[in-house]
Amino acid sequence: MALPGWSTFFGGLGALFGKGSTYIQTRVEKLKNEKATLEKEKAKLLQGECDEKKAARMLVIDNRIDAINGLLGSKATD
Repeated sequence: MALPGWSTFFGGLGALFGKGSTYIQTRVEKLKNEKATLEKEKAKLLQGECDEKKAARMLVIDNRIDAINGLLGSKATD
């Protein structure tokens, strides 16, 4: 025999965790956000004059964006 009130207690916990999970980023969302940040940084680097330090950073950014595109391309969801 279940005690009265336990079902509402667990129902409340389910509602709380259900709402909380909407604020937790999934792996795909994290990758999309990282890609957007890298693209903004890349655009900012392209505005100025190119030097050796900027060129090295652009290479790192391009490689990471390529890796992210590969990961996102292989995902079946989202």
